[in-house]
Amino acid sequence: MSEDALRGRLLERIGQPMGSDGPVPAPDPVNLPMIRHWVDAFDDRNSVYLDPDAAVAAGFAGPVAPPAMLQAWTMPRPRIEGIRERGGAPGEVDPDTPVAALAAAGFRGTLATNSELEFDRYLLVGEALESEGTLTSISELKGTGLGVGYFVEWMTTYRTGTGEEVGRQRFRIFKFDPTRSAADLPPRPRTAADADADAARERVPGATLPEFALDVTATVIVAGALATRDFMPVHHDRDYAQAQGAPDVFMNILSTNAYIARYVTDWAGPQARVTRLAIRLGAPCVPGQVLTFTGQVTDQRTEGARRHLEVGIRAANAFGDHATGTVELTVPA
Repeated sequence: MSEDALRGRLLERIGQPMGSDGPVPAPDPVNLPMIRHWVDAFDDRNSVYLDPDAAVAAGFAGPVAPPAMLQAWTMPRPRIEGIRERGGAPGEVDPDTPVAALAAAGFRGTLATNSELEFDRYLLVGEALESEGTLTSISELKGTGLGVGYFVEWMTTYRTGTGEEVGRQRFRIFKFDPTRSAADLPPRPRTAADADADAARERVPGATLPEFALDVTATVIVAGALATRDFMPVHHDRDYAQAQGAPDVFMNILSTNAYIARYVTDWAGPQARVTRLAIRLGAPCVPGQVLTFTGQVTDQRTEGARRHLEVGIRAANAFGDHATGTVELTVPA
C-alpha cells in the first residue's frame, strides 16, 4: 500500500474510537498505594495527596490523587514477556488500530510529542475510572531528526463508573521510520502557526516562579516510568532506545507532566487546583543531565473566591528545551 493510500485509509477513521473494545476500565480504583508510589517517585510532597486533615483543610472530602495521574489510572496491566518485540505495547495489539497499521507499514518508532490534560475535578480514593480514545488527526508525512513518519493525535475522555466525565486528554505521538532521513522530504514552508508561536514566546511575563533543578539519573527515569505504569522499552532499555535514535533511555511524557504539576503546585501551595496542563516535548531528557524548570505567570484574573492563573513553563537541559507549555490553575483569592 502506498503512503498516500495508507494515510487516506487512516483519515477515514477520524472521529472513530481508537480501539474496537469500547471504553477501557481502569485495572484498579484510585488508591493510596499508587498515590504513595507516585509522590515518592516524583518527590511531590503536596500534603493533600496523603494527609486526610490537610486535604479537608484544602476543601476536599479526603485525600485526592495528583491531577497528572489521570492517564496513569487507566494504563493497562502489562505482559512483560515480548513487550520489546511489541514496541512497548502492554499486550497483543489490535492490527486494525491506526498505530498498529502504521507500525505494520514500517513506521515502528514511537515518540510522544504533545499532551494536553484538562481536569474537571480531582479524584478521590475509591473512585473507579474508564477511558475511551477517539482519533482526531493524522498529519501529512513529516521528517524530523528521528526519521520520517506521521503525527497521530487522539482525544481520551475519562469517566467514573457512574458516567461522570472528570477529565480529558489530547495526546499526540510521532510514528516514524528511523531508517529514513528527513532530508528525503521537501522543506516545510513556514506557517501562520509558527508566527503565532514566536509571538507567544515574546510576550512580557508576569511573576517569575523560582527555578527548580532536577538531577536526572537512570533511576529517576525508570522510577517515573514505573509510577506511571508506562513500560515502553525506550524508558528502561538503553539498547532499544538507541536503536530508535535516542542517546539513552529517556523520560516519558507522563513523568514530565508529573514534574511540571509538582513544580507549579510547590509554588502555588496545597490549596491550588490545576485545571489544565498542556506541554510540547522537544529535546530528550536523558540520564546525566540536569533538567531545569522555570515558569512565569502569563495571565491572571479573579472570579469570586478564586484567582485563575496561567503559567508558562519551560524545562530545559544541555540539549535545549525538553518541554514547553502552559499550566492553568486556581488559587484562593
